Amino acid sequence: MFSILLALSADAAAVQGRVLSVLSDTRSIEVELTESEDIELVTGTKQTFRVGAGDLTIGYQGRLIKGNAAYYGKQWHLEQVFPLDGQGAKAARDVNQQLHQATASMSRRKYVKQGDYIPNFAMIDQHGNFLQARQLQGKPFILNFIFTRCTVPTMCPASSTRMSAMQDAAGEVGLDELQFVTITFDPAFDSPGILKQYAAGYGMEPENFYLLTGEPLVVEDLLRQFGILTMDEEGTINHTMATLLVDANGRVAYRKEGATWSTQEFLEAAKKL
Repeated sequence: MFSILLALSADAAAVQGRVLSVLSDTRSIEVELTESEDIELVTGTKQTFRVGAGDLTIGYQGRLIKGNAAYYGKQWHLEQVFPLDGQGAKAARDVNQQLHQATASMSRRKYVKQGDYIPNFAMIDQHGNFLQARQLQGKPFILNFIFTRCTVPTMCPASSTRMSAMQDAAGEVGLDELQFVTITFDPAFDSPGILKQYAAGYGMEPENFYLLTGEPLVVEDLLRQFGILTMDEEGTINHTMATLLVDANGRVAYRKEGATWSTQEFLEAAKKL
């Protein structure tokens, strides 16, 4: 089990609204508020929020979003921004409801092992798009789990570095169809915009690398489905790790437990598919 320090702002207020415009010059978005937990942010009014670089490039123009609003530096900021509508949003809810029902009926000892098929699930990628696991079928992919806030060098940073390096190496060894999928352990913090910045920082090319986040319940179900153990302890999360190679039919062809694995072993396994 490994420890990751967590910290979320206690001063933020949850809001929802529709993005009216993206103001690149001021790194802001204008939102018509539909729900607000802050008495200073009145529903039905327009409010300009400064957003992170990842959220700004996604933009969310015309889409319904939710986020955490906080006032500091003499202006309003919107953090942990998530889309609530868009192509595939309704289907995602239906898929995840089925996932939750299936997970609830699972034995505590059962999880997806090598040779098993993965369940279908729906999440949001680093571009703010809804994506189902079955949309990835037809091509193999390597799947892992991380926190963007992890600061332990041998843990998530090392895993992300290897995933990025493997993406570069795959093309060099003729594995052009190999895809890469990273699911966050920390959906309370890891919004699509945060994941987009994280991907850029690790040099992950967007054409076949999907960093996924979503509702906490969906992540909880996936942790159970994939046999990842977590435990909250005084501001930290202790957790296990696993990395999987999934073939074009959605079957786990190779599974490696723990934080220590090599790009070569996964590339060799992918060559055998």
